[in-house]
Amino acid sequence: MATLRTFLKTFEAIIYVERYSTSNGLLHKIDPGVKLCCVAGFIVSAISVRTVAPLILLLVAVTALSVASRIPLKFFLLRSVIFVPVFAAVIALPLPFLTPGAPLAQIRYDGLVATITAEGTYRAAQFTLRVLVCVASLILLVLTTRTSELFHVMEGFRVPRVFVTMTSLTYRFIFLFINEAYRMALARESRTITGMRWLEALRSLANMVSTLFIRAYERGERVYLAMNARAYAGSFESPGGISIAPRDWFFAAASFAVSLAALSVEYLRLGC
Repeated sequence: MATLRTFLKTFEAIIYVERYSTSNGLLHKIDPGVKLCCVAGFIVSAISVRTVAPLILLLVAVTALSVASRIPLKFFLLRSVIFVPVFAAVIALPLPFLTPGAPLAQIRYDGLVATITAEGTYRAAQFTLRVLVCVASLILLVLTTRTSELFHVMEGFRVPRVFVTMTSLTYRFIFLFINEAYRMALARESRTITGMRWLEALRSLANMVSTLFIRAYERGERVYLAMNARAYAGSFESPGGISIAPRDWFFAAASFAVSLAALSVEYLRLGC
């Protein structure tokens, strides 16, 4: 149970991104809609290229923006590297063995020979870098923008209202349920004198999950009734209209130039 409590607190610390969204860095002064469009441009550029050099250029640009936005580099890189890119690297792991090309090394085991090719290694690195750029761009957007502003921008871009509402409610209540699960694990641990066997711990965890599901369902019912009682019309109130300052246009032009440079490196064959 102590391990479960540690996991819950670590998970809460990972998904809590509001601590840096109110800083006074470069991206914090940019309009959220402009930031969203620029990040989308980075992602589209990363998906469009087929070589490693433009992906490295985009990754350097995103990292430089995080530093200029006063986000700790270690904090930013850990959240960019640990999860999805590592998962992408695992997915790309068979590529060095399955892609034909010039052999780099051979692995022999019990009469079986697996050949690692240069082309396969390049494709694996390319795939992992592409995912890393996309994830780092999205994390940079989330770390420098308040969640409420992101939801309002999504509504302004005509994202389906149901999706925006469900996403905002999920984000608001996920911390509540994490704390609820933490209290349940703490209460269970306080009632346990000796350590539990793994089967007992698994049974206790299953009971906790089922109880938490029931509590979440009941709380959702109460929240829904309370929102209807307060004349909820299907969307949250948005702030005033969007006001784009000259620095927003300058940032948009600079971001477009970076994306254009990455595409130029790709299609002019300036990199590998």
